[in-house]
Amino acid sequence: MAVEISAMLRHALLCLLPAMAAAQPVVTGPPQTAFDWADDRCAIRDGPDSPARAWRDGQGIALLAGAERTRVSRGATLDTLRRDCRIIHEGAGNDAPGAFDDRTWIASPYRLPSGRIIALAHVEYHGHERPGRCVAGVYAACWWNSIVELSGPDLAPQPDGASLVAALPMPYAATQIRRRGYFNTSNIIRRDGYLYAFVFAESAPPQRRGACLIRRPVDGGPDDWRAWNGQGFGVSFADPYWDAPVDPARHVCAPVPGITSTISSVVRRAGTDVHVAVTPATLRGPDGVPRTGIWWMTSTDLIRWTRPRLLLAVPLLWRRDCGTDTAFAYPSLLDPDSASDNFETVDDDFRLYLVRIRLDDACKAGSRRDLVRFPVSWPAPISP
Repeated sequence: MAVEISAMLRHALLCLLPAMAAAQPVVTGPPQTAFDWADDRCAIRDGPDSPARAWRDGQGIALLAGAERTRVSRGATLDTLRRDCRIIHEGAGNDAPGAFDDRTWIASPYRLPSGRIIALAHVEYHGHERPGRCVAGVYAACWWNSIVELSGPDLAPQPDGASLVAALPMPYAATQIRRRGYFNTSNIIRRDGYLYAFVFAESAPPQRRGACLIRRPVDGGPDDWRAWNGQGFGVSFADPYWDAPVDPARHVCAPVPGITSTISSVVRRAGTDVHVAVTPATLRGPDGVPRTGIWWMTSTDLIRWTRPRLLLAVPLLWRRDCGTDTAFAYPSLLDPDSASDNFETVDDDFRLYLVRIRLDDACKAGSRRDLVRFPVSWPAPISP
């Protein structure tokens, strides 16, 4: 009898294997172009330079994949968007690092239940462009980054519309030799009365390198964002130019475990508590072979994630293949049928959006950047 039951279990497992293999996101076709730099741009440097984010504004759908001068594409559906050449936001180029307003990329717009639009923005301070501000004198070495929150009916500049969300607790140092700060926010996702987003922290002791999770109440404001500290959301970021902390270590975030690269996009599987995230990285798969591309992982609490699995092998901007003329960056997941005004959910069929960047003969990335989308199927829910 035991032998018979064992044989039955083996047979059942073999029958389940195809379904188990199918129960994961799979790219099912070639890319389509959502924004063609050659035909759709409003200026030479008007091309996607951040992940695609979309929201419904009551009149249709708005999508941005922002550059320094933020423009929005609008339409009735994600497939019928047209570029609006009006610039809705641009950093002021302020020479003072403590102004947190040098060069700005809107990265994470979100339409609140009230209809008001907020957005997290990635703000770069370029010390190499200011005489005496950075001894290294090189862009990457002199780069200092922070996150602010913008607000307004259409993300238009407001007199007091930008407030600091995350900055290192130490002022900008002219002696720094590598980029420092908080970078590349994910989209904002709502969960249990809070708004959540990921930011990527570069190492600057006491800050450790990795993906950090931040949140604030839905009805809160820029001062209400708190970061995960390894046990709870007890970290309040400090403004080193306004209230320099006595103990900087109390004002840095704890990276979530197991994630070594930027979490670019997070969505929830409709009808479940399962979230799926994507990250651009070079990682080792189950066979131990490193591969470059877009990787996915799942979680039910946004803190503990499954081991990343490869969704799409492509050369990345940060790990480019100079044998090709193209690199990819900034993945995001969007479902045209999502019931969320902020496209926070996906069902069986959705899209992986990527920025496709043309490389010149010297393997350098230029202004020619398109936004493309790959069809993805997720045939069945998968437990994390």
